Amino acid sequence: MIRSLLLSTSARTTRSFYTWNVPTDTARVTLDDGSILIRRTKEALPTHVEVDPVLALPPRLRSFPKRTPLSPEQVAECIKLRTEDPDTWTVNALCKRYNTYPGRVLELTSRSMKSSDRKQMLAAQEQKRFDALPISKKVTIVDRIRRKALW
Repeated sequence: MIRSLLLSTSARTTRSFYTWNVPTDTARVTLDDGSILIRRTKEALPTHVEVDPVLALPPRLRSFPKRTPLSPEQVAECIKLRTEDPDTWTVNALCKRYNTYPGRVLELTSRSMKSSDRKQMLAAQEQKRFDALPISKKVTIVDRIRRKALW
């Protein structure tokens, strides 16, 4: 009984998962550390595989429409429209009209929109909206401003 246990444990130590029941004609390569690498496939493996980085990515969740670059005439018209009537020609309205990104419209029109009159008008609009609110909403807004200032 003990002898059979000794034989089975010695058999377990010499046999590993990688070398069990391997045919004798299988190619073997001895590595630098003395371990043996057993290749089970006979065909040659490529040394370098070219992988397209786009193909390695998972599929897109949503696709974006192609955007055309703006011509100089379109850029000038975009700036003119936004400067003349910013309430009608919002960033989103100009994006839809010229099929471009909001960041591009902001980039084009930011220099022309530095008017302090517009800022004063927007501040007056916000103050008028705030004054029309009930007192409970005003307290909530002021508390939120105070909390944010403590960050």
